[in-house]
Amino acid sequence: MTSPLKHIISPTKPPWKTETTGDIRNVMLVGAALIATVTFQAGITPPGGVWQDNEGGHKAGHAVYSDQKVPFQIFLICNTIALMSSTFLLLCLTYGYPYFLEVLIATVSMMGTYSSGIYCITPYESVSFRLIFVAVTAPMVIRLVIWVGSDLVFGHDPCYLLLQSFCSRLPSVWLYKATKYVE
Repeated sequence: MTSPLKHIISPTKPPWKTETTGDIRNVMLVGAALIATVTFQAGITPPGGVWQDNEGGHKAGHAVYSDQKVPFQIFLICNTIALMSSTFLLLCLTYGYPYFLEVLIATVSMMGTYSSGIYCITPYESVSFRLIFVAVTAPMVIRLVIWVGSDLVFGHDPCYLLLQSFCSRLPSVWLYKATKYVE
């Protein structure tokens, strides 16, 4: 019997060491792209829209929802975690395929646009941007801990694995020449 936790944290290896079948990979790509689209849109145009005027103690362009400080913070943090998780999954699934550089540049640019967008619609006093920064890094840190932790549990040294994954990308001619000079 397999543990449900194993299915939740799978894969326990980085994308360059994990083989995902085409159909599963395609379904995950579509799902991640859909989640990224919805969460990006929700962050840029928050629930309730933005104020259109400077009357009543609010500023035009700020989110109407930001008047409710705690729910607005929860919304921004959860939305940011969902966006980062889906974009990180997109990057992991496209790593090693053609046009990965373009996907990476588009993803970084999209995250910059999202960050500046939520900065513009958020009043300074309504949200702690430090919490959002933690939310942005959370999915990547959790996955990195899973990758390194699973290797430690199964007896592999993370430094050795990093070196091994780097060396596996070098052309075999370089490795042959390197071993020739070492002998």
